[in-house]
Amino acid sequence: MLGKLMKYEWKATWKFLCIANLMIVVMTIIADVTVKLDFFAYDSDSMLQFIAMMVMMTYVLSMFAMVIGVAIFLVYRFYTSTYSDQGYLLHTLPVDKHHIIIAKVLVSALWIILCEAVMYLSVVVLIASNGELVETITDSMETIISLAIAENVQLKGLAMVMTLIALLFNLFAKLLKVTACISLGQLSANHKLLFSVLYYFGIYVVQKIFSGFYFVFTVAMIRKDNYEMELYGWESMLVSGIIYSVVFYLITWYVMDKKLNLE
Repeated sequence: MLGKLMKYEWKATWKFLCIANLMIVVMTIIADVTVKLDFFAYDSDSMLQFIAMMVMMTYVLSMFAMVIGVAIFLVYRFYTSTYSDQGYLLHTLPVDKHHIIIAKVLVSALWIILCEAVMYLSVVVLIASNGELVETITDSMETIISLAIAENVQLKGLAMVMTLIALLFNLFAKLLKVTACISLGQLSANHKLLFSVLYYFGIYVVQKIFSGFYFVFTVAMIRKDNYEMELYGWESMLVSGIIYSVVFYLITWYVMDKKLNLE
């Protein structure tokens, strides 16, 4: 059933998100042509310089539009498919609530990763000199590998793998925080979306307070024991990502399973 839900969620989201990625691809091609033709070198033709500047500004704005648009679309998709009129049909199906949450989070996470990959490749294309795209990607990979094998192969390699895992759990935590806030907002009789936003900012403030306390505690412990600690940065990120993912997941599931009210 989980596979069917993910397939349905993918079909419901692929059109808009593919168009968004296609927009980045088109703008990358236009910006790359502008850079390769070196329109900025035409000092005597201010019109060409203006066109080139507008192209690059549009490219940058398309990146921001991509990030904001995808975020709004995924949030809107979760809300309308679970707590609006569409939610009536979804929750009448003989489907476990866990499967609903997992399917939506996994598909959203996959789309975000794909969009970020497209944006990364877009930037790589623009910074590639003389069209040497493959060489640019190879050089960046060699730099990453050289950092990974420096000093201690096992520790550095482990740090890279664990950092990727930590980033993945942090992505899950961010997505589940949105689902939890939207779910909590449904507990209100009126102004459900407003309360969802308020819950989001409230949780954000609480997270920042906890992060501040954790930072102060860590620094105090290091100074107290008077030793140097080699930190790769993934430990606290992984732990916090797992904890937040579990907490937000349970909140979403509890509201959806025990407190569901679509009236």
